[in-house]
Amino acid sequence: MHPAARVLLRSLTLCGAIALLSPFVRAAELLAVPPDQVVRVGDPRLKAALASHRGHPVVINFWASWCEPCREEMPALQRFARHWRERGVTVITIAVADNATRARDFLWEIDVDLPVLDDHDQTLSRSMGARALPTTFMLDHQHRIRLRAQGVIDWASPAVDAQTQTLFKQSRRTS
Repeated sequence: MHPAARVLLRSLTLCGAIALLSPFVRAAELLAVPPDQVVRVGDPRLKAALASHRGHPVVINFWASWCEPCREEMPALQRFARHWRERGVTVITIAVADNATRARDFLWEIDVDLPVLDDHDQTLSRSMGARALPTTFMLDHQHRIRLRAQGVIDWASPAVDAQTQTLFKQSRRTS
C-alpha cells in the first residue's frame, strides 16, 4: 500500500472511530500543555498565518471535510470565532488530508468564513502532533501553545469560555 494511502487510512480510522462513538462521548476538554512539552510551529505557511496575528491569541483547529465530527463542530467554531474576534482572538483552520476545493466548498455551504490552510500532505498536522481529528490548539499572545484538545469541543460551553478568558488575561499579563 502506498505510504500516503496508509496515512489517510489511519486518519479515516481515527476520525471514523470518533464519529461512531460521538453520541456517547462527552465533549473534548481543552487541557493545559505542560511547559516542558512545547510544540514547535515550524511550517512556513503557519508561521506566515501567525505573523499576521502577532500579539493576539490564536486558535488552530485541524479538521477535514470528510470527518463527520469535524463537520458537526465547524458551525460552533465559527460562532466562537465571531464572539471572540472583537477581543482579538483569531481562529485558523487547517484541512488535513483533504481536497482543498472540497474543504473550501464545504465551508462556503455552511457559511463559515474561517481562514483555511491546506495540509493535504499532513506536514502541519504531523509537526504539531495532531494525530486525530478534530484537534485544537489555543495559543497565547506570544503564540505559545497553552491548551490542546482532541475531539469535538463544545465551543459554547461555560468551561471553554472561562478557559478562553483566562488564557486571554494571562497571556496579556505575560506579553
